[in-house]
Amino acid sequence: MTLVEHLAASRLAGRVATPVSSCVENAGRLVAGDPDCTFGLSDWRDASYDDVVAALSACGVDLGATEDPAARPWVDPDVAAAAVAAHRRELAAVAARRGRVLIATGHAFALLPHYTAVARALAEAGCQLLRPLDAVRDRFPLPDGDAGSVRFLDGVGTLVVHGNLLHSHRPDYMEAMLEEAMLDENGGDVDLVVADHGYAGAAVEAGIPTLSIADVNDPALPLAQWRGRTGGVLVIDDGLPSPVYQPLTEAMLGF
Repeated sequence: MTLVEHLAASRLAGRVATPVSSCVENAGRLVAGDPDCTFGLSDWRDASYDDVVAALSACGVDLGATEDPAARPWVDPDVAAAAVAAHRRELAAVAARRGRVLIATGHAFALLPHYTAVARALAEAGCQLLRPLDAVRDRFPLPDGDAGSVRFLDGVGTLVVHGNLLHSHRPDYMEAMLEEAMLDENGGDVDLVVADHGYAGAAVEAGIPTLSIADVNDPALPLAQWRGRTGGVLVIDDGLPSPVYQPLTEAMLGF
């Protein structure tokens, strides 16, 4: 089975499970500046709903009949496969120059095995995997009174509270990690960030080359790409069981 066929058959792309209504709602929340949807990016400040729809379309997303509550969007598998190829080229380039790479996820429950495979491949190629704030505990206060820490699992940063990996859209954690990485005594520029959600948004906002995964109802990163601020945004369903991503991961690491 080809990657394009797998993307469609698994519903990573093709007719994905996310309702169109969720895409429409989150597009509106993005242009209204809802922090849960902006991912730390500033593009929403002068963006319209039509801009967001155009940005999704450029990533291969067709919302179809937005007035049908049962409708599901279509994500062009060929466009998704092209984004996977773009990731592969950029990963190969940073591996060739043994760059400094920061990898993080706000969607560890589904995507952690994908990112850890990327981390291992880059480490084996001689890249320096950055782990800023890994030794700092309870750095980030949370609304419920708890405090979270960034922990790196096999080279991949994620937010941990009481041993639990938290799903997060917030950019705060990447902003703090980037600040720490730049201050490190062995530091320098971050050559590449590989991430999603606010981890990716904060890196793009900081002007750092970023490879990202975005769900069809998380349009902040597609909007940034449509405006030329980033490249390689891969729009797929980001919440499926982890083994579904393995063919995508293998294709991305074929360098």
